Amino acid sequence: MLLTLLGGSMVTSVFMANFAWVMLGVNWLLEGWSRREGGPGQSLWRERWQMAKESRLLQAFVALYLLLIVGMLWTADLRHGMEVLQVKLPLLVVPLVLLTSRPVTGRARRLVIGAYIGTVLVVSLIGVVRLLTIPDLPYRDAVPYISHIRFALNCCVVVYLLVAGEWWIGGDGRGLKWRTLRRILSALVVLWMLCFLVLLRSYTGLAILMVVALVVMLFYYRRWLPIMLWCLVVGSVTFLVCRDVKDYYRMIPLATAPLPQYTAAGNPYLHVNDGIIENGNYVYNYICDQEMRAEWSRRSAVPFDTLTASGHSVHANLIRYLNAIGATKDSVGVAMLTPAQIAAVERGVANPVYESHDPLRKMVYTLLLEREFYVHTQAVRGFTMLQRLELWKATWDVTVHHPWFGVGTGDVLGAMDRRLAASGSELAGKGMHSHNQYLALLAALGVVGMALVVVLFVRPLCRRRGALKAAFTPFMLAWLVTVVISMLTEDTLDTLMGILVSTYFLAFRPCTNTTRSTTE
Repeated sequence: MLLTLLGGSMVTSVFMANFAWVMLGVNWLLEGWSRREGGPGQSLWRERWQMAKESRLLQAFVALYLLLIVGMLWTADLRHGMEVLQVKLPLLVVPLVLLTSRPVTGRARRLVIGAYIGTVLVVSLIGVVRLLTIPDLPYRDAVPYISHIRFALNCCVVVYLLVAGEWWIGGDGRGLKWRTLRRILSALVVLWMLCFLVLLRSYTGLAILMVVALVVMLFYYRRWLPIMLWCLVVGSVTFLVCRDVKDYYRMIPLATAPLPQYTAAGNPYLHVNDGIIENGNYVYNYICDQEMRAEWSRRSAVPFDTLTASGHSVHANLIRYLNAIGATKDSVGVAMLTPAQIAAVERGVANPVYESHDPLRKMVYTLLLEREFYVHTQAVRGFTMLQRLELWKATWDVTVHHPWFGVGTGDVLGAMDRRLAASGSELAGKGMHSHNQYLALLAALGVVGMALVVVLFVRPLCRRRGALKAAFTPFMLAWLVTVVISMLTEDTLDTLMGILVSTYFLAFRPCTNTTRSTTE
């Protein structure tokens, strides 16, 4: 019951997720003093202690939390340090309970997994309904209960569960029709999850799926056909990305022709012929604000300087939109716009590519525009990838100045903010995390602490290939790789939902002992 509640709440409610993991720990404590059936009257503590001594993975989780406690010794911001320890407490409790209890198997396993998959499916449907019914809803807010990044990881896990044969329909039916129905329904849910990741613009999630597919194939199967199909998919995506990059920078005649100094009405143009490029044109060429403002007021009831849903003014969106379609930014260009294009600019659309049905092209154009803005203006706010690069640099600078033992558990954000302020970054004072779990731990614990963490978590993998295959089913390997990759671009262990997606599925590891199972 508790595992079912925890699996459902970790994608729907922070409050219920907190309640579930706390109750899981309380149940574990109470169960520890119970008497084993048919036993000599001793409690489960000795048995659990034996499991803890044999579980290298549990030892790694315990050591990580203890290192964070030790990191409080040289922390100046004790208050924030205590908050970090509080947030990360499930990182100690959940593995402790799950790794000293028997893995969930049989009918209970199907029910828990079925509840989890069903919850993720329902939340994804809610997200689609919100996108379709709420005007100008940012894709990041499609899922109302959880960060879209964390939810994308859960979508990936659902795909692994279904592909690995962890059927989401209960029952032990073995008939051909039943197996066929299960596979059809599972395939439909997998397809839906992939489509939802595209709608969510979770390119990280899709990239993780591709990496995981290769790792699992190489580790377990080593069959040439699926590997060749994987290479074909990756090659096709690479070809399309290269095509889009080439199209983005393919200069159109408006950019390369001799630049006139005056509009058709005789007003002067503004040209910045070495500035930001988008859709094969210099964004700040052929600009006449006077004519744009006058013509826009005739074409639209929305004021020229109004902020749109994108956070930018109509003025800024209009310049980019006219640039993208190869029109001059004057009265002639505005007059060329159709009513549908006028409405798009009013909604905050700055490039018609963003309304196309090619998600890969939209991603490439967005990243290239971010690069252009950074190169020419050093601007990073509002640009996801550039913000990450700026934060990674600041976190690395903190490590360079405190290499051996770091700044302590509670001082990472403060030290990062000082580095950002010293470099004149727009992100200074925003209290943003590093968006890289490895760099965050390195800055907090230093090289010494990070080396201990790496050794302890790699130690469980130091086994023979046969032993590794027995310890890691294809699903467990896929889940592990997903967590490891996610921490390259996110602070996965700095939020409750991230911690749960990184530990909850330990309950479904291969059964290698005869201890009691965790409460369903």
